[in-house]
Amino acid sequence: MRQLFLSLFIILNIILIIISLNFDVTINYLSYRIIVVAFTFLLSIVFILENARKSVLFIAILSTIIALIHLSLIIQSVYVNVYAN
Repeated sequence: MRQLFLSLFIILNIILIIISLNFDVTINYLSYRIIVVAFTFLLSIVFILENARKSVLFIAILSTIIALIHLSLIIQSVYVNVYAN
């Protein structure tokens, strides 16, 4: 079940990253993107700290990395839309 949750959040984050890179995404849907990143990151950290099986641990680390990449894209888009314009 843990692998399923983490896999779904990995897929969701990758889809949102691809949408962010392909389209000119402004601040629209920013709260949804932040909620997805925060929930994915916190869930992954909990699974890492829980000393789960190696497969779950690998997926949790991968999910954390993808969530951090997505967070950096969110920060970049907020900076561009607030300070650069």
